[in-house]
Amino acid sequence: MIIRSKNFVLKLEEILKEELPTERYNEHENIVLTIIRQWYANKQVFTHRTSGSTGRPKKINISRDKIEISARATLSFIDPENKIKTSLLCLSPLHIGGAMVIYRSLIFDHDLTIVDPTTESSEEFANESFDLVSLVPLQFKKLDESQMNRFKTILIGGAPIATQNVQSNARIYSTFGMTETISHIALRPLHEELFMTTGDNEVAADSKGLLKIRGAITDFKWLTTNDIVTVISNNTFQWIGRYDFVINSGGIKVNPEDIERQLKSIVTGEFMIGSLPDEILGRKIILITNGDEKRIDFSQLEKYHRPKASYFNRQIVRTSSGKLDRLKTQELLEQSL
Repeated sequence: MIIRSKNFVLKLEEILKEELPTERYNEHENIVLTIIRQWYANKQVFTHRTSGSTGRPKKINISRDKIEISARATLSFIDPENKIKTSLLCLSPLHIGGAMVIYRSLIFDHDLTIVDPTTESSEEFANESFDLVSLVPLQFKKLDESQMNRFKTILIGGAPIATQNVQSNARIYSTFGMTETISHIALRPLHEELFMTTGDNEVAADSKGLLKIRGAITDFKWLTTNDIVTVISNNTFQWIGRYDFVINSGGIKVNPEDIERQLKSIVTGEFMIGSLPDEILGRKIILITNGDEKRIDFSQLEKYHRPKASYFNRQIVRTSSGKLDRLKTQELLEQSL
């Protein structure tokens, strides 16, 4: 197994030596090297941070056996013939999505190439090809067809993204999961509507339509999420949006993520649907975008889902893991009004 970055090319046995000149490496590289050393020191519990997209980030302890269960579930789904030999890490290893790239490489003996997340995988090793890469939606959206074709398999995590046809030779999956489930528990080919569970995970919905997950990763106990879904079978479901983000506008419950999917081809730049206080409706639906001001036709939306106001040239905030930070984006807008 080879691990490399712009500052080093090392064999696994070299990393496990105590005399590594870590002062020569950047923070990102040293975190990766530390995780590798801890894994081979047979550490049993690892600590990772949640993304903070729905609240304050928090640390979660994850057991070694759960990491192995997650890694094997993913690879049996995307690589049943064990053809993957190289992986590219361009996510933060502090979060579970990036850490799982490392853990999968260690468990399945993939050569691992490390790039700093801020380079968005475009500057370092830009002319090379890799079997597997994990990206957040923002990174994926910046890839053109030739860049996508550098990869045989692309996993897009951090937040489910809209169904779309992409011209690429790569197998591309939107992933569903969270730190609490040790990364994703389901995958969806980008051009399809339904997520399919990995490993022995099964799903159901509670009385509110919230997704429940059960499998070895949850100790075979039902874990209820805040995700609104339509369950098709015990291993397939359609994701609708987050219950946390539902807006009550005049007694109508509006899912902002559903509106955003419908506006994707209409609104340029990054944007989000939020809400502001209203004397009649309680909360009125609004559009926040970093794009320039222009007239937007909302006629395709249901009457009570149409934004009552649009705010242009506004900051759209993302968390350190690349997720849309709705709370902070909304807060900045309200402070400016």
